Amino acid sequence: MIVAIANQKGGVGKTTTAVNLAAALAMRGRKTLLIDLDPQANSSISFLDLRTVTRSTYDAITDSNCTLVDVIQPAPVDNLYIAPARIGLAKLEARLVGELDAHFRLKDKIQALNGDFADIVIDCPPALGLLTVNALVAATHLLIPIQSSYFALEGTDDLLETIDKIKVRANPQLQILPL
Repeated sequence: MIVAIANQKGGVGKTTTAVNLAAALAMRGRKTLLIDLDPQANSSISFLDLRTVTRSTYDAITDSNCTLVDVIQPAPVDNLYIAPARIGLAKLEARLVGELDAHFRLKDKIQALNGDFADIVIDCPPALGLLTVNALVAATHLLIPIQSSYFALEGTDDLLETIDKIKVRANPQLQILPL
């Protein structure tokens, strides 16, 4: 299962959900990969010292000679591994603009793992840009953390519209997980 946790609104609990879901799956004995796609790198900071991170998800997505295996680090929780983020991810859209396969980069990198992980959890940034679209194209399931406020609900329409567009061609199997 590949679960993307997305909402373009910040502060709704995406990272908290991603970190706790990934840790819970790992603690149940499932080999789990947490992919941090947020340039703020809070999921990564939860488990790693970023000063030790030399390669990140940015490198795996943009460099054809770099795989996810090259960036994955073990977490201090048994069965949990992290593909860390760094602030450089903020430059990803500018780097991939005009690339025909830009939306499929993460999916291709995950497929190259050959099922090494029982579960993959993807922490998305608070935006509907290329990073989030990559996560939605790669995911089998989607969790949408949301606050019960007018502004949080107002932005959900844009996310649902993006999901509908992705389901038309790029990822028809994407399912929203009900809570």
